[in-house]
Amino acid sequence: MKEGYVKAIEVAKEYKVYLKVVTAVRSFDSYNSFFNIYDEQEEACRRIAVLTSFRDLEEVYDKNPSEKIENSIIVDENIWLTEYPLTTNPAKIVLDDIMVDVEMVNKVFAKKII
Repeated sequence: MKEGYVKAIEVAKEYKVYLKVVTAVRSFDSYNSFFNIYDEQEEACRRIAVLTSFRDLEEVYDKNPSEKIENSIIVDENIWLTEYPLTTNPAKIVLDDIMVDVEMVNKVFAKKII
């Protein structure tokens, strides 16, 4: 185990937050020149393992779907841990092996305990 890192499943239990696999969606703009109409559509782009305090979180808005999640990042009071292709079955993703930086956990979830 890397120093300064802890299993995400343990963080979820300790801080009473949720470790989930969610679908990342991206907004795409399109223009129909025949009708002179702009349209916006959301399309799924990848799956992301997240630590969140929101029980019903199923989708997240992904501003940069081409940017890889190599280390955990904080987005909208959630910790995005790692990414998976959209074709990956969420039931086959093993969440027990995912690690997260302790400092990042303290920054996001420590204030919620007090």
